[in-house]
Amino acid sequence: MRDRRKSIFSVMLAATLVATVAPPSKASATSLGEERFQPSVTYDLSVTDAERDAIHAEVEALAGRVNSARAGDGTYNPLTLVGAMLDGSNYDSISRGGTAATAYPFPVSNTPANQNEYDRKVAKLAWVVKLATDLGFPVVVQRQPDKYVYAEIGDPDAPEMIMALSHLDSPTSSVSAAQLARWRDADGNLGTPGAYHSPYLQDGWVYGAGIQDDSGPTLATLLAAKALLEAGLPLDRRIRIVMGIYEDGGPGTPTAANTAAFQSIPYNANPSFYDNWAYKNLNREEMPIAAYTSDSRFPVIVGNSGSVTPAVSMSLAADSTKAFRLTAATAGVTLREGDPTLKDIAYGSTTQIASRAIFTLDVTGASSAERNRFVSAITAAATTKGWLPDAPRTTPKVQTTITGDSLTLEINTDVAMEMPTPQYGKNAVVWGMFLLSKGLGELGSTTADLQLKKAADGIADLFFRGGVEGEAYIGKYMGIPANLLRNPNNGTPNLTLALMANINSETPTSFYTEASGNLSMPMYVRSMHLNAADSGQATAAITEAFQGKGFTIGNLGSPIGAGLYVTHDNPLTALQYKSYQATIDHSPQEFADPHSLRDVVYPQGTTGGTLASNFRNKMTAFGAVIPGNERWWHTANERMKVDSAVQMTKMMADGMLEMARYTGPAGAKFMWADMPGLNADRADLDLLDVTIGTYKDASGAVGANQLGNRALLGATSFNIPMWNGRGNSAPTAAAFALGHEPGGVYLPLTDPEFQSSTYVAPMRLEFKVERPGHMSDAAWAKFVAGGYGGFQFNILVGGQVVPLAVPAGQSADKFFSSRISATNPNAIYLSVNLAITDAPYSGVQAKLADSKTDLYKVNPTYLASNPDPFPGRGATEQRGFFQFGDGQKNAEFSSPDAVYVTAANAVTDAKPSAVVKKLKGNTNELTITVKQTRIDGSESAVTRTFTINNNAAGTYTVGDYKVYVDTKGNTQVRSISIV
Repeated sequence: MRDRRKSIFSVMLAATLVATVAPPSKASATSLGEERFQPSVTYDLSVTDAERDAIHAEVEALAGRVNSARAGDGTYNPLTLVGAMLDGSNYDSISRGGTAATAYPFPVSNTPANQNEYDRKVAKLAWVVKLATDLGFPVVVQRQPDKYVYAEIGDPDAPEMIMALSHLDSPTSSVSAAQLARWRDADGNLGTPGAYHSPYLQDGWVYGAGIQDDSGPTLATLLAAKALLEAGLPLDRRIRIVMGIYEDGGPGTPTAANTAAFQSIPYNANPSFYDNWAYKNLNREEMPIAAYTSDSRFPVIVGNSGSVTPAVSMSLAADSTKAFRLTAATAGVTLREGDPTLKDIAYGSTTQIASRAIFTLDVTGASSAERNRFVSAITAAATTKGWLPDAPRTTPKVQTTITGDSLTLEINTDVAMEMPTPQYGKNAVVWGMFLLSKGLGELGSTTADLQLKKAADGIADLFFRGGVEGEAYIGKYMGIPANLLRNPNNGTPNLTLALMANINSETPTSFYTEASGNLSMPMYVRSMHLNAADSGQATAAITEAFQGKGFTIGNLGSPIGAGLYVTHDNPLTALQYKSYQATIDHSPQEFADPHSLRDVVYPQGTTGGTLASNFRNKMTAFGAVIPGNERWWHTANERMKVDSAVQMTKMMADGMLEMARYTGPAGAKFMWADMPGLNADRADLDLLDVTIGTYKDASGAVGANQLGNRALLGATSFNIPMWNGRGNSAPTAAAFALGHEPGGVYLPLTDPEFQSSTYVAPMRLEFKVERPGHMSDAAWAKFVAGGYGGFQFNILVGGQVVPLAVPAGQSADKFFSSRISATNPNAIYLSVNLAITDAPYSGVQAKLADSKTDLYKVNPTYLASNPDPFPGRGATEQRGFFQFGDGQKNAEFSSPDAVYVTAANAVTDAKPSAVVKKLKGNTNELTITVKQTRIDGSESAVTRTFTINNNAAGTYTVGDYKVYVDTKGNTQVRSISIV
């Protein structure tokens, strides 16, 4: 049902500040009994346990679990998560490249070389439109047949929108000639033509191209929104699911000049991703207040990391004549009983950590007793860690075999892990070194001077101290100062250290050369440090730590983060991180794998880039890989567990609902307005640094002197810098820190247009009003209907109250509006139109202007010879604005001390009570008290005493009230009511 709009009245009694800065916490967290690190930017969740139960129940109802299935076999419901994943992967949406045309509508080329890319993409998008429509989404939009589709839920009049934007395609890397030979069809046959887009479900896994990157997760976001639609829970913002189809190997993005020949885009610079270009530039779609892409990892990815790959080496040549000397060491991908495709994960990227390791030792000269003690020590250590005994029908995690004078130690962790998240553990080389350290240590003087023992002890101490991996992989035991291990705001590891992480073949890779005695392991170091000074201090400590253990290590330099999607203190990160934790904490048994890693999982950086790169400070990556799960991408036999898909959908639904609720007292819709002498070209959310934490609670600024006898219903303050250009890049932390200075992210104060213009930000500022706990149903209904008298918006400037009054003869509906939420009968929203200029304050002026909220605008030259393809977009209407300067010209839009709304503090509830006191003779004293509760919750009482003869029954006037008293006998009150 479409939410209703009503005439202006005022409300909003409470606001919750969710982004808070807490005192610094202790610097690290481990499983060794130390206090866990706590980020300083925190978030108070609004989603309750009962709401989470309702969401998760809806996701389960939409899951569509089946034991086995093949795409199109009729055994599953296509309007479920599993059904959509199977049907979606049934389309060949591999992005094979080609080019985009240089003129509107910029169709993608359709050639034999790209296997008719246009036709293939059009077919899948048409299927997505039908899927979203059949699922019952009230809004489904597609501008061009070969480009993105979006679906939306929520009140269409809500001023703000949150978004999930991901991609439905897959890369060519998974369908190279070598990869095609590895794909297995549902019957297990290798190399079957079309196997990659003939998806199937088997043994709890869904197989098919795009299942994990990123068609499957994109469809999970759609089903998560469907679950919220079905649950009907209160939300303040609209939720939009955008599904693109050209993330990997897409067509070349048309130039800015090509785009501008059709679309008028001030301050244009092209995004780096085709889908982002189509959404942001070509069609000038609405910008979200906050967003995520599902194309990476949970709990939340905040940016791209920098990197360096030194080799960690040690010469074992001195062991050449000794017992238990190393003769070979190799690393690869773990083995799994009954899963011949697991090895294919190695071909997806070069980011696999060793999940299998094989150490071969020469035990010539070692006695039978020494050999047995060595094996027994390894077995005991593996048993203590839970790696032994073997689970039925699984590949053993630890095996030792002796053949003649050769002893082999093989480790299989059972989970293939990836380089960007070494802190989640399961590094087979580290496990092996830990076991070698235990085994060699049991032999005492026999191996005391063995270089292999020195290497094993060193690796075990640096990465497995106390038998725990975890934060060892962020450098915890390497002498790095505690304050440099994690970002203090959100806990992002400044460094991750992935030893032996270049696994890209099913054939194990050697990291020991017997002829030279050289042990050498590549270590992939990813950095999110803010600056070179901090990075240099940390990497110097790492170098010293390895050298102290007898290793040599390559040059680490001072790598820093390559770029941030959002600033480290952005409350969006805290929201998503806390929501992720709440989801897995809500049902630890259901989320057993991620819950087991909870203490080492924090926001982090990632390799490469994501669609979030082009939505500066408004988008993160949230999903799809859950900590502890395998990451299948860019490879044959791509897949995802059904359980993981359902878990992911619940995480996304919980996070979406949290994002879709106001995090303060207000929200705002920015718009363009034709205001003489003012430049509104930067009144676009993409050109303004607005986040979910922008609108602060300012109720403390409005004192009793400003209120008089009125109730404060809501107050906010805000400060909004202008970006130096559209949000099409991921700036470094240093660029954020520079602000308006040269090289900074904000508009330079030396910009010629800035100096020659007075910018204005027209906006509809909306306050959320929640029903007070003391207000009865009848009182709330009267309040909603505006039955308690007038309401007033004001601004507070330097302690002075300035009412925002509509000029005589003009309609209040042009300046004010309100809406009632269809999903929340206990909340209403009211708005005032403001036009804040980047100029000194000189009073408030009420002005009418033609304005628009849809910033779509076609180039007039194009329209001169072509019809407008979307004539309904970009329409203007006359609105009223209260215009005032924000105090100074500084390329920022700032509120005054407060913008707030009040109401006459009317009585909303009156409860009478009476006492009869017997006097002399036949007279009695009747005392009637009416207790009054006002809008702001304050209480007062009106009392009147009457002297009566005999029976006290009757109607009495007490203040403004007529009170009827019924008695039993002369002195006992039976009932009392206001009439």
